[in-house]
Amino acid sequence: MAGQQRRRTRRLAERARARLASEVQRAARLDPGGVPERPLVIDSSVLVDLRAVARPCLICDGSLRLDAHTAEVVDGVRLRVATVVCTQCGTRRAIYFRLHEPSVH
Repeated sequence: MAGQQRRRTRRLAERARARLASEVQRAARLDPGGVPERPLVIDSSVLVDLRAVARPCLICDGSLRLDAHTAEVVDGVRLRVATVVCTQCGTRRAIYFRLHEPSVH
């Protein structure tokens, strides 16, 4: 009986963590860089890797590792996409960047 209670408690805790992680990731899409429509603006593509891993994991506050850095065109806009993975909890996310266009005089 005690074993069933522990399993039930563990399952409930895991579900609560999953709901919280989902809510945090949904909120992260509202931040600059969270979706292609709101990319972070940078001056050089060299900064993508540095800026992406400088952020903490939104779920556990752990450090991020860069998994991929790609160039993509989304709705006609050329973006840089950094796919990062948390080194502690394994959460993956994409961070979107747009290169600042120099002004023409």
